[in-house]
Amino acid sequence: MMSLALLPIGLIALIQTNTVSTKARQNEELALLALTEQAALQERLVIQSAFGAARGLGAMLSDNFNNTEACDRALSKLVASVKGYSFAEVVDLSGGNICVSDDLSKRKFAFPDISAVAEAGKPAVVTKRSLQADGSSAVFVMQPFYSRDTLSGFISITVPHKALTIETDTIASGQFFDIVTLNNKGELLSSQNDWQVAKKALPTGFNMDWLSTFGSRVFLARSSDGVPRMYTAVPVEEGQIFVVGIWSSLGERSERLLRILSTSVFPVLMWIFSLTVALMTIHRLLTRQINSIGQQMLEFARDRTSVTDTIAPDMPNELQTIQDSYLSMADSILREEAKMEDAMRHQSVLTKEVHHRVKNNLQLISSILNMQIRAARHDETKLMLRRIQDRVLSLATIHRDLYQSGTGGQVNVGELVREVIEKTVQIGAEKSMDIEVKLDVDEVMLFPDQAVPMSLLVAEAATNALKYVGAPEGQTPWISVEFKKLDDGKRCCLELKNSTGAEREVESTGLGAKLISAFAIQLDADIEITEDENTYTMLVNFDIAQFEPESADF
Repeated sequence: MMSLALLPIGLIALIQTNTVSTKARQNEELALLALTEQAALQERLVIQSAFGAARGLGAMLSDNFNNTEACDRALSKLVASVKGYSFAEVVDLSGGNICVSDDLSKRKFAFPDISAVAEAGKPAVVTKRSLQADGSSAVFVMQPFYSRDTLSGFISITVPHKALTIETDTIASGQFFDIVTLNNKGELLSSQNDWQVAKKALPTGFNMDWLSTFGSRVFLARSSDGVPRMYTAVPVEEGQIFVVGIWSSLGERSERLLRILSTSVFPVLMWIFSLTVALMTIHRLLTRQINSIGQQMLEFARDRTSVTDTIAPDMPNELQTIQDSYLSMADSILREEAKMEDAMRHQSVLTKEVHHRVKNNLQLISSILNMQIRAARHDETKLMLRRIQDRVLSLATIHRDLYQSGTGGQVNVGELVREVIEKTVQIGAEKSMDIEVKLDVDEVMLFPDQAVPMSLLVAEAATNALKYVGAPEGQTPWISVEFKKLDDGKRCCLELKNSTGAEREVESTGLGAKLISAFAIQLDADIEITEDENTYTMLVNFDIAQFEPESADF
């Protein structure tokens, strides 16, 4: 019974489908014709503007054609001011030039037969091939001018066909094959494809007189290569130039589409309607609510935004319970994170306070050592105490940087190296010796477990360099320090060089070398020492440790 009840609706649907298919085909043909009209618009505008320019020149120079210089200047100015015009000239009825825009040798296209145009005595558009064998063509826009109501000649403007733009960028139809330009003799003037391909795509027995009679139209025909195609023809200049669009045939496709629609459109529509109703119901009762809860979770995970007033009135009880549990969990997480942030802030303050106190204590020790240095009577004792004081000050400098640092307990060892070298040279260099210091130091952030031994190693190495620095006679002694990152910031390299001269008698205890070795062991570094006639070099390489701060005990 239901099938019988739906049978009239099915028959009506089939009839309407056939009508719609026919109407759709007509609309598609009209759309293709409109696309062809649009593609030819720019070409039509250029030719019309050329006629307008020629008429304007005729009115302006009607009494001055005998003034060759003025006429030449006017034509030259016209060609220079309008993009697309290549040549302009005024010719009499015998074909002789009265005035031209440029040297005749630069005219690429032969002038048309003036007698045929003069016989008609009205504006004309004539096409000509190039004098050269490049296959190009041009349009001669010819406007008659009169002297005392008598035809005296023509004003001609030459427009190369490549300047007549055919707009195909907006054509997105899958049926598009080519758009060509033809003159009234059926000669091919331009094509978007290869000319040989375009000639084969033109219809068999193409009659230009028939096309000139009917103007813009759409017709089906078989091309020269035997393919059925659709053609849209639009006159650019009536009876002179035509733009022809070439498209794939619609007939076979439309018939196949009609058969498919006739047998399947109604059950497909019924199935789509039922599916739409089911999906809308699921979306209203389930999907929309789950998406809402999911969006709240994403916002909370992204920026800790907790939304508590978004419960829909028609939300099922099960989803209501899930959302209540999520909101309770989110509130608990926010409270715990607030407590952890307070604890971390408190720990950071305590840590900085510890570093500050250690720095103060180390400076106090340095001051005591300074008092002992002033009280010492022997130079050897003063030297040993000053060495100890330098080491204490190096430690104090590190704790000062840790106290002032905002980089999670890391220290800029590059600045430490620079500071240690400058201070060591300033304190330890002999007053009678002028030493040139060269520094090339990168900014390297290290945790204290590496920053402390690194700075102490640099201090000991700089002190040893000062003890043995020298230079050949007449040269300035120097110390060079380079501290660089290697392997994309995974390793560090310290290179300390000093010049050496005549061997100096310096008492050595060997303590500095032992301390350098001990600090290198702490850094897990490789040390390479080389010495030649005038240079002492120490090269230290080590990996940057990726230490993680210990987790807080809350």
